[in-house]
Amino acid sequence: MTITDLLPRLTWWERPARKPRHPQHRAVDEVERQQILRAGADLLIKGLRLQLEEQEARHAAVVARIDERHGETVRGLERHIAELVRRLELRSLTENVVTRTQELSLDEIRKHCTTPVMPLHQSPLADPAHVPAWVAQGESATP
Repeated sequence: MTITDLLPRLTWWERPARKPRHPQHRAVDEVERQQILRAGADLLIKGLRLQLEEQEARHAAVVARIDERHGETVRGLERHIAELVRRLELRSLTENVVTRTQELSLDEIRKHCTTPVMPLHQSPLADPAHVPAWVAQGESATP
């Protein structure tokens, strides 16, 4: 047995990691690296601005379509309301005409008339003696 047999054996995964050597930084390389990073950042910013402009354009188009549909809906509702108002006015006028021209019952006529109600042939106005002279001669009432 030798002394090497008594020493613990280390495999490559058990060996301690070496400390990396820090390379010496050169100012020129660092300036170039920063310029490249800045150019990449500028390109990224330009790309994001283009995306934002496209999104704003799409958003404006959607808002315009929504406004147009809203306007159409409002105009349709206004037309519908105007039609309903016209129908209501027509109905009220029709009811007014109907109430004015509706026949009265005999009791209502008796209540409103001071002279007795009688058939036309019994009326004193139906008597030929009471007919005005111009009617008897066949002349018109208007000159």
